[in-house]
Amino acid sequence: MPKAKDSDTGSTRRVPVRRIRGKDVDEERVGAPGGESVPHEPDETTDTPDTPLPIRARPTQQALRDNVLSEIYREDDDAQSGSNVQSVQHTKKKSRKLLYLFITLGVLAAAAAAGYFTFARGSRFSERVVLTGTAASEVASGDEVTVSVQVKNEEGVELRDAELTYTPPEGFSFRSSTPSASNEFNNAWSLGTIQERGGTTVSIAGQLLGEQGASKVFTFTLTYRPANFNYDFQKTAEVRVTVNKTVLRITPEVPLRIPPKTSVVIPVTVENTGSEELSNVRLVAEYPEGFTYTSADPKPSEKENVWDVGALGPSEKRTVKITGTLDRPVGDTPEFKFRAGRVQAAGFQVQADVSGIGTVVQAGMALSIVATNPGSGAYIGWGETLNYVLTYKNESDAEMRDVSVSLEFNQKNAEGSTVSILDLDSRSDLSKGTLSGQTLTWTKKDVPALAAVAGGKSGDILLRVPVRSGPNIAVQADRNFVITAGARLTVGSIDGLDEKSVETQATPLTTKVTTKLNVEPEGRYYTDEQIPVGTGPLPPQVGQATTYELAWALSNPTNEVSQVVVSATLPEQVTWTGKQSVTAGQAVTFDPATREVSWRINRVPPGTGSLFASLEAKFEVSITPGEADVGKLLILLNQTAATARDEFTSQDLRVEKAIITTDLTGDVAAQGKGLVVAAPPAV
Repeated sequence: MPKAKDSDTGSTRRVPVRRIRGKDVDEERVGAPGGESVPHEPDETTDTPDTPLPIRARPTQQALRDNVLSEIYREDDDAQSGSNVQSVQHTKKKSRKLLYLFITLGVLAAAAAAGYFTFARGSRFSERVVLTGTAASEVASGDEVTVSVQVKNEEGVELRDAELTYTPPEGFSFRSSTPSASNEFNNAWSLGTIQERGGTTVSIAGQLLGEQGASKVFTFTLTYRPANFNYDFQKTAEVRVTVNKTVLRITPEVPLRIPPKTSVVIPVTVENTGSEELSNVRLVAEYPEGFTYTSADPKPSEKENVWDVGALGPSEKRTVKITGTLDRPVGDTPEFKFRAGRVQAAGFQVQADVSGIGTVVQAGMALSIVATNPGSGAYIGWGETLNYVLTYKNESDAEMRDVSVSLEFNQKNAEGSTVSILDLDSRSDLSKGTLSGQTLTWTKKDVPALAAVAGGKSGDILLRVPVRSGPNIAVQADRNFVITAGARLTVGSIDGLDEKSVETQATPLTTKVTTKLNVEPEGRYYTDEQIPVGTGPLPPQVGQATTYELAWALSNPTNEVSQVVVSATLPEQVTWTGKQSVTAGQAVTFDPATREVSWRINRVPPGTGSLFASLEAKFEVSITPGEADVGKLLILLNQTAATARDEFTSQDLRVEKAIITTDLTGDVAAQGKGLVVAAPPAV
């Protein structure tokens, strides 16, 4: 039999009986199993074949009764005018006809009585089947909820083929049930036969997610067949659960007072206050008009306002720090909105929604940090000194008290690892601050003017911090070094206001460290193993040619450089022999017109000379001293210069090194043999 539709909530459905009433007949069709109609055979007792009954129609008892009475009491006009023989024949026909009619009426009456007793006996069912669902009326989003459904048969007959199904609300994740579900979708339970006056209970447990205030509806349907029926009945029930709170908690720390056009930091904490882990947690920020996003820690996952927090265990929390500036008129109350929830197949489901409101006031202090080095501190070289100036100003009319200024240094390599670039212990400042780790702090103990800063007043804090002489190269990530100085100002109290701990953050100042490109010129007659690489007399002798091997060793520790050129000129009395070799770059060339020796390399990677061997160029020169050179050291190579382009800092680099003489200070075996000696007397 067809089952009741889902809309037949709380009711029992029977098979419909349709009747079609004509002029003299009733047509009755009873729905059979499978939806087919029960056919009827034509009535064979009718003696008027020219006017058959409609198909599947049968004369009603009332219609047959009327026909019989009409036949009995109708006057026969033909009998009055016909013969007696005709009258007798006609009377026999009427008697036969009446007999057929009475037999037909008897059969129909017996069938009607049998049908009445059969259907009346089988329809004794008052539908006293109770389906009751129970659950906590209010739950927290993200918590586990248990919904129980009790089935009770209050009838005097057993219920067979009982099956319970349910439709869960959006946001419900099934976890378990008692008894276990009978299908792979965990939404149906085969209950079998429920005895008369008996019952059973099904309990379903799972996690429920939803927005605060949302009403979640569980719909249950019980399908069953009474023992004395051959078609099914249905009962439906609903269980409504309200999400009154959420285990996701958002805590934004929007400053109550926000100075206009001043950098402000807004920490936002997302916490799982429940006892179950929450996966795929997302935080979304909605900024007010006039707010300009600057940065965030950690960085957003999408655009500038979406963070995929990931999984949060029980009582676990994560904090996002959003930095930006607010350009709104004084007196405005901008609202920062934050939403947290979970990303599921159906999309982002919000579970918590809070706001933080601040007031734009002219009651803050401005703070800035600059470097007075060339390029405004955008770059610095190893061994140089960074000169910082921190300027604070009270931009309101109220007096600011117990002001403190802090400066934090972050020193990172290419992979973001902390490295040591600055020598903070060797700093110099007129107002000695307190150093803790990488942070310097000045209070009224260090700068008396910070005890109370009147409206409109300002002041400076000067600081000189030296950069270490050179980098400590340990891994390939030790390159592209960056120094970030972040200044923060805190006001302890404001005259006439209850507001405390107002903070102002200066725009961070980032300084890139330029690579320490270096070239070392050297002259040799012997190798370190005292193998001669030169020829001729040593010390050099008047009238005799002596050759020397000159070399350039190039190193580049931290940033990639390009367009590298190493060059020097040969003195007039020094001869280029043409013998040369290089480990990288182009061959060493000599220009007779300018007497310049040069070596060109397109690119030199960081770590050259530290993680990797230095690049070398070698070339040979020759001298023949004259009488005027006796007792002198001769110059073999004038000053060396190396130029390059730092690809990280975009700076042009130049390194200059001293001349090379016949003294050969780097050649142990040739030391003390650089002065020209006279030729021996002729024999």
